[in-house]
Amino acid sequence: MKLIPPLEGILFDFDGLILDTETPVFQAWDEKFKEYGKEMLLEDWGNILGKTGKKGGPIEAFLETFRDKTKQAEIIQEVSGRELALVLKQKPLPGVVPLIKRAKKRGLKLGIVSSSDQEWVHTNLVRLGLLVHFDHTSCAEEVEEGKPHPALYQLGLEKMECPAEKVLVLEDSPNGVLAAKRAGLYCIAVPNAVSSQLPFNTNGGTPDRILASLQDFPWDEYMKEN
Repeated sequence: MKLIPPLEGILFDFDGLILDTETPVFQAWDEKFKEYGKEMLLEDWGNILGKTGKKGGPIEAFLETFRDKTKQAEIIQEVSGRELALVLKQKPLPGVVPLIKRAKKRGLKLGIVSSSDQEWVHTNLVRLGLLVHFDHTSCAEEVEEGKPHPALYQLGLEKMECPAEKVLVLEDSPNGVLAAKRAGLYCIAVPNAVSSQLPFNTNGGTPDRILASLQDFPWDEYMKEN
C-alpha cells in the first residue's frame, strides 16, 4: 500500500509500541522458566510476540510440563503478578506522547489496534493519561482471529472511516506488521528492546519503513500535499 499525503489517521499498536509491556512480560516468564531449570529462547518468544493469546508458544509448552491444572493456574497467577508490578513501573516509550499530541493538533484521527483485551489497554491508557486522545480502540475480544490475521486492522480501519491510503500503522512486532500488511495498510515498524532482535522481513510482513524511535517520525514527509 502506498501512503498518499496528507495523512488523515494513525493506527497504533499498544503493547511494545506505546508502553513497553513486552519486556516485563518476557522478563517475568524468563524468571519463572529459570526457577524450574528451563530456558526461554528469544526466537521462540518471537513466534508469539504481538499475537492474540499465547497458544502454541513456549508458555503453553512450559505449562504443559505440569500435569496438575492447579499448579498451572498457580504459575500463571504468580507470573501475572510479577508482570503487573514490572509494567506499572513503565512510562510511555520515547516520542509517544509528543507524537499523539501533535497528531491531534493536526486534526488526525487516532486509533488503537491491540492483541490485548480492552480492559488491559484502556486501564493502562487511563493510567498514562492517554485514552482521551484516541477516537477508538480495537481489541482482541472484538474479532475471532487476532494478529497476524488482518481482522483487527480491518476493524480499526472501518472505525477510523478514512481511506486506507491515508492511514498509517505503527507497530513494534513482526506479527503486528504482518497483520497490517495483510490488511493492505502502510506500516512503520518501531522495534523495542525485545522485538529489535527479531526479523521483520518474513512471510510478506516487511514494513514500509523502520524507525529507531517515534521521536524520528517524519512529519514533513507524511503531511505534505503531493
